[in-house]
Amino acid sequence: MKTTRILLITILSALLLFSCDEKKNDKTNQNDSLTAGDSIVDQNSGDTAVIKSAPVKFDHTFDQITRVLSGVPQEKGSTLTSIDSSASWKSFSTSFDSSWALIENKRFSKMTEWRNAELVDVNTSSTDVFYPFSGPDILNAFILFPKAKTYTLMALEPIGELPDFNKMTEKQKQEYYLSVELSLNDLLKKSYFITKNMLRDLQKHKVNGTLPLMCLFLKRTGNTIVDIKNIGIDTTGKVFERTDSMKYKGSRGVRIDFLVKGSNELRSVFYFKCDLGDEGIKANKGLAKYLQNLGTVHTYLKSASYLLHYKEFNTVRNAIFDKSDCIVQDDSGIAFRFFDQTIWKIQLYGKYAKPVVDFPHIKEPDLQATYAKDSTIKPLPFELGYHWGTRANNMLKATKIVK
Repeated sequence: MKTTRILLITILSALLLFSCDEKKNDKTNQNDSLTAGDSIVDQNSGDTAVIKSAPVKFDHTFDQITRVLSGVPQEKGSTLTSIDSSASWKSFSTSFDSSWALIENKRFSKMTEWRNAELVDVNTSSTDVFYPFSGPDILNAFILFPKAKTYTLMALEPIGELPDFNKMTEKQKQEYYLSVELSLNDLLKKSYFITKNMLRDLQKHKVNGTLPLMCLFLKRTGNTIVDIKNIGIDTTGKVFERTDSMKYKGSRGVRIDFLVKGSNELRSVFYFKCDLGDEGIKANKGLAKYLQNLGTVHTYLKSASYLLHYKEFNTVRNAIFDKSDCIVQDDSGIAFRFFDQTIWKIQLYGKYAKPVVDFPHIKEPDLQATYAKDSTIKPLPFELGYHWGTRANNMLKATKIVK
């Protein structure tokens, strides 16, 4: 009883602070509410409680901005409605709708069918998702793991910020729409971001970081952006809200809170800009503690540059093995030789092909031999990874054996 009272007091205090903050920053009269009886999740402890206080209102500004850069029309009452009628935005939106419909039919629908057949056991729970070397790719993680309450992405790309369309000239808006299309070119056509192109396309004077693209992917998959906070990791591995005035040298990040269509359950994407090499983690005590403190996760790895094949990434690889109950990856993730098959049940999909020419030093004769002789390998009905356009795509699902 005492523990329950403390938990409720903590939740009520947080809700009051959130409400005050929203009143202070309110920029629109259009609000949604989390009403009494809805669930709210503490992202640090993982505890779930039921809201028993008055409705909590949130500012729609983040969602309105995301609608513009996603090519999605505004809702009634938006302060950005006038943008919908501009010729440049209409052209951008029409083009984006066409591209998205094409890739939805060609890839996303097939991924969803495959997920419903092959990841049904994984997606019975709302286990958090860990996605290292992700760039801004919340898109594929959300499609494959749609029930997760928290998605943690880590990569080297800058965080950036959402644009302020009210301060842009029409020419600047037009240039921004073009930069969005260019930055998405690789992902939509090839299913992954090419690092050198991403570093070019996510510069401050262009799309400006991973944040706009993560919001875009959440919006295009039917979600509502509720809140965005700058965050960091303290020396004990705890996540805290970071302000611009703070002197902070650790891993900088951003948290995006969102609602899935038809649900009032808050979910979150955490993105941290950090070096996941052994030396990088060793020099970053907060990040090291964070990895140690991870709860049980589903880990997703795609187009990860084969970094986890190397000894210089032992720390994060060991964290993945320790904390994951399921790992879904292509061959660019963890090398096949590292999977202890007395611990992991392996299911392979698709076809194996040697790494593309960008990775000439990567050899996996054990994986190649397994694909040649394993009669349990299942088809992979979509292209995802470096071998796009060749139909030689592969996937591995490893589930931890319960003893």
